[in-house]
Amino acid sequence: MPIILENISVFYSRNTPLEIAALKDVNLRIEKGEFVGILGEKGAGKSTLIKLFNGLLRPDSGRITVNGLDPSSKKVKSRVGMVFQQPADQLFCRTVYEEIAFGPLNFGYSRKETEERVFEALEAASLERSMLSRDPLSLSGGEMQRVALAGALALRPDYLVLDEPITGLDPAGKKEILETLKKIKGQGTTIITVTHNLKGFFPLLERIVLIKEGRISFQGSRKEYMETENVPLPPVASMMRELHSRGIQVNPAVFTVEEALEEILRVKLMIEKEKAEKERAEKQTEK
Repeated sequence: MPIILENISVFYSRNTPLEIAALKDVNLRIEKGEFVGILGEKGAGKSTLIKLFNGLLRPDSGRITVNGLDPSSKKVKSRVGMVFQQPADQLFCRTVYEEIAFGPLNFGYSRKETEERVFEALEAASLERSMLSRDPLSLSGGEMQRVALAGALALRPDYLVLDEPITGLDPAGKKEILETLKKIKGQGTTIITVTHNLKGFFPLLERIVLIKEGRISFQGSRKEYMETENVPLPPVASMMRELHSRGIQVNPAVFTVEEALEEILRVKLMIEKEKAEKERAEKQTEK
């Protein structure tokens, strides 16, 4: 079953001179198995939105259900895994093993069942067993992010919710996280990520939700997003759209470097072919 938000509004400092509407009349449905990107500028309401999914925040008005249940219920909390922007803020155990085992033990699973889940989550997050005895805070940024992922995956969630999971990572760390999320999605888990890094995530996103000033200004497929004016785009997509607007016959709906290179080479060959044919025609005319 999906996550369903109906007419959701959230206010901070309610009924005070500092009152702020973080979300306004939000309607959203996230189906199981999707890879959803939540985009928007800082302060748009992205982080507020995802905190509703497992009851970390309650809406001031409207209704939200997860698999038909209230998100504050214990069952939902085990079905919605959360990974925050700074993994170090949610890693507090002495070893990687204890960190990953914390969730299952807290929900009452036996030691044997917990151990099975730890090894399963470790593999899903592309971590080596040799890391289990290490201090999580001694790891690299990318490794800490994957330990946090493993901790969430140990509960076998239906939904994995991430807040800026590749922010601050080096290129190798970003690649590792993106490949890991792709693998997790392939195993049937719904991925919901807040991101402003369109360059990294865009090829993976099946659906995009754009938030502006607490309201959803766009939701739809990646293709529909690419065809929409005045939305943030990856740099390569912006370049292709600009080339197309200047009369160069490239496909503007391109969002990876590889596709852009292929498209530019295609147009280059087409121009060279047209030029050669024109020169050949001119020579025949001269004869």
